[in-house]
Parts: sequence; structure tokens; C-alpha cells
Amino acid sequence: MSQADLWNKAAECTRTIEATNDPFLREMLTHLRTLWTNLANECPLPGNKLADQISTIGRIHDDLMQTATTKPTSAPGLQPRP
Repeated sequence: MSQADLWNKAAECTRTIEATNDPFLREMLTHLRTLWTNLANECPLPGNKLADQISTIGRIHDDLMQTATTKPTSAPGLQPRP
């Protein structure tokens, strides 16, 4: 994933945060956006060591985006830890 892709993922989180009314989903997306931003700032050329982590974060990103677009006011299956 290129640095531009990392910035695009962060921007997608920002757009979705602004579009959802679900406070829990907003919080999750805010944390995810921070991960993308940190990766983009610190790793202009991510190496193989980060590739697995970026792939995992990408799957989380995709799951949250799907949740945000299918149920914009709730986040089923995403529950805060006690």
C-alpha cells in the first residue's frame, strides 16, 4: 500500500465520521483514522514488516466502512469492552 493509499484511507474515515450519527462508530473510525495518519506520516515507503499490519488494519477499515454504510445509526457486533 502506498503512502497515498494510507492518506486516502484516513480521508475516507474522516468522511464517514462526518456522515454517521453513531457515537461508538465515530470513536472507532477516529482511532482508525489516527492509525492511517500515523502510518502515512512515519512510513513513506512501508516495508514488508508493516505489510501484514497494514493488511490487518485494512480489513478492520473495510469492516467498519461496511458497518457505517449498512447501518449508519448503529454498529451491530461492535461493542465497547467492559
